Amino acid sequence: MSVTSNPYAPPTTEPQPNPSTYRLRRGPALYIVGFGLLGGFGAIPFLARQNPIGFAVVLTGCIIGGIVYRFRSHNWPHDPTIFHRQLKYSAIAIVMPPAVMFMFAGPNGQGPAFMVIGLIVGVSVACGILISGSRRLNAPQEKAEP
Repeated sequence: MSVTSNPYAPPTTEPQPNPSTYRLRRGPALYIVGFGLLGGFGAIPFLARQNPIGFAVVLTGCIIGGIVYRFRSHNWPHDPTIFHRQLKYSAIAIVMPPAVMFMFAGPNGQGPAFMVIGLIVGVSVACGILISGSRRLNAPQEKAEP
């Protein structure tokens, strides 16, 4: 570095992202949540008439989202690391909604009813996660066995 160069000048080249740490993830979350949301909107007429079929419509929406993702990803490579993450995310999806709803609603009054609704939503999302399969767009390459 010479004495006449400006130490505060921006670098002339942009740093390139490290390919080992940068990985575009394309998973089924938007499909599952999006179709579950559509199922939730479709459940409104049933729930307005106090028909319990409305709870099944949300489950159906999440499952359809997982199936749509599975069909969309049928040409993508298999990700061998996904199974344990699917189990972990499914467990989180089953536990978190009822727990959060119970914390906000409390044990008295409407709390248990909200827990059941949260459990239905959590199980629906978990079913969508497990149905979505193990194919991902940027799956790590499997190592060839010797």
